[in-house]
Amino acid sequence: MYQINKEVSRTSVHPYPLQPSPPSRTLEEGLKWYVVQSKPREEERALYFLERKNLQAYLPRIEVVNIRGCRSVIKQKPLFPSYLFCRFDPEESLAHVRWTKGVAKTLPESVSPIPISEDIIAAIRAVEQEDGIIRKKPFKKNDRIRVARGPMEHILGIFDHWTSDQGRVRVLLNFINYQASVELHHSFVERVG
Repeated sequence: MYQINKEVSRTSVHPYPLQPSPPSRTLEEGLKWYVVQSKPREEERALYFLERKNLQAYLPRIEVVNIRGCRSVIKQKPLFPSYLFCRFDPEESLAHVRWTKGVAKTLPESVSPIPISEDIIAAIRAVEQEDGIIRKKPFKKNDRIRVARGPMEHILGIFDHWTSDQGRVRVLLNFINYQASVELHHSFVERVG
């Protein structure tokens, strides 16, 4: 008959040896922003399920005005349709991100995706309002404007009209003996007093 040594049974070896836990990392260490492509019109779904997996996800939204008949309807839609940003460590979470409901792929689609700069995310967040929505500047027809950046920086002009819900505006620029009509993104122009 077998006798069990009670001291051995109390200090028995675990069937799966525990690996020493890695040193704890801060939240910021090793995490970078990546572009995630969602399935068509499933940006919100991808955002929801990425956040459920405790991943930091960011979907910039813009407010657009749709005119239907004689009514205008204000809606929010993604600033970059079918794209959002996710912050993660690809060594640990790339498979979790790729297999999330609503996600089509990470960009570029490879074993090691290329991170984007924190400055890009900061620049997008800088134009958001307090509620996290990007709104167009309230220009009115014939407002005097100035091109704030780009190759036509410091050129004065007149605001004509909004050309699309992507934030493009038509501006009449005054050159010497010539007036040109150009389309620019609204972030390139600012109102002059």
